[in-house]
Amino acid sequence: MITKIISLLKKIYPGEIIFTVTIIGILNYYISSEDPGLLNVSFNPYLTVIIFFSIFYGKLSGIFTLVLSVIIIIINSIIMIYPTFHIQKLIDLYSSSDRYNLSIQFIFVSFIASIIFGEIRDTLGNRIQHYKDKNETLRKKNVKLQHELDAVSLINEEYQDRILGQQNSLISLYSTMIALNSLDLKKIYPNILDAVVKFSGATRCSLWQYHRDDSSLKLLSSYGWKESDIKLNSSISDSDNITGWVARNNVIFSVKMLQKNKKLHDIDSKQNIITVPVNINNQVWGIINIEEIPFVKYNLYSEQLVTMISDLAAPTINNATRFSEITKKGETDPITGLYSVDELFTVLDKEFTRSSSENLNLSFLIIELSNPEELVESYSNKEALQLLKDISQFVMQTTKGKSMIFQYKEKFQFSVILPNMDYDGAVMFCLNLIEQHSSHYYSIRGEQVYPEIILGYSSLRPNIESSEDLLLLAENLLMMQKL
Repeated sequence: MITKIISLLKKIYPGEIIFTVTIIGILNYYISSEDPGLLNVSFNPYLTVIIFFSIFYGKLSGIFTLVLSVIIIIINSIIMIYPTFHIQKLIDLYSSSDRYNLSIQFIFVSFIASIIFGEIRDTLGNRIQHYKDKNETLRKKNVKLQHELDAVSLINEEYQDRILGQQNSLISLYSTMIALNSLDLKKIYPNILDAVVKFSGATRCSLWQYHRDDSSLKLLSSYGWKESDIKLNSSISDSDNITGWVARNNVIFSVKMLQKNKKLHDIDSKQNIITVPVNINNQVWGIINIEEIPFVKYNLYSEQLVTMISDLAAPTINNATRFSEITKKGETDPITGLYSVDELFTVLDKEFTRSSSENLNLSFLIIELSNPEELVESYSNKEALQLLKDISQFVMQTTKGKSMIFQYKEKFQFSVILPNMDYDGAVMFCLNLIEQHSSHYYSIRGEQVYPEIILGYSSLRPNIESSEDLLLLAENLLMMQKL
């Protein structure tokens, strides 16, 4: 209550001084008009008010109250001798020794009291204000510290969650990257960004391909972008921006590098938080760029995860790109979606030449549906071929997207090119494939079916001189299983 009263008084200061002194002057006139200033009483209300406001507001307020009191006393004196007032009468009123002494004493005591009590109040007030300012400064520091502690707490929780689930996260990351393996580049690019978003927490990111011939980067896929942004930034130069700098120098960029590198700071366009190159055949093929990421997610661990995604995605992109280049004009079967056998011969010949010259492994596999007559009799020829497509997709999944699948010579046959797989690997792969195929669920019209398959395989060896030899060895092994 007292605090509220003091706060109210401060809002109307110095109005309350004028009001109080005026009221005392009016009371002085009506109660004792013959004694302006009440100089003859032992308890002088003017002096009391002067001391009070000196203590309450300070010495300046005390002096202001004194001056106002003197003015009110003079006005009362003038009213007392009205209407025959003139200056001489006013002088005569205060010329008597008693009234003169009392007036001097009143002014002197009031002035000294204003100075003494006001100085005490000002000193105490300054000290109180000093402590208030200090407390306010400490409060602000505490608020800032609490904000920092909250941020650190969030980061600690993030790190704790990541440490506790680090092993699972790495396994999940590996599984995610394996799952995105495909020969369809249109599916691979957005899947890479989905992995970036999932494991780094990015809210805006993009994938770019680097074209050295025209010193540019082309946008392949984006996440969190507006349509207008995609149209305006589908292609950028490799100069005067962070993304191009990473592509040209083949280094990882993090936004904290701006504090130490003035050149990067000058070309920064606020569009790069973490930027990682994608390397294929020891050259920068493209760039993964994170433009927006929550504060708690930005750390070294996120940078490492994006780098891992880049490294895991590179072989898939390389395989799909190579396959796309050599099959881009090839026709596909309208039912199975497999490339034609003519395309197989072209691709296998190129892979054989590449593997032989670079001393790489290469295996070839023929898979045949051994009971198509039963399936065609129970269902239809188209549905049996659709089942062949399901088996080829299962094989693609089993090879983790690292194979190339084509139609073969017979209707219910397809072939598989397995780059970087030797003879032992091919044998183990075929055994695992037969085992997993037997327990895999296949259906036609919602009914479970049990397709039977036989396999023939071959691998690149010193005595094999051409891609035709690989075909013949695989065909011979397939024929032996039919006997």
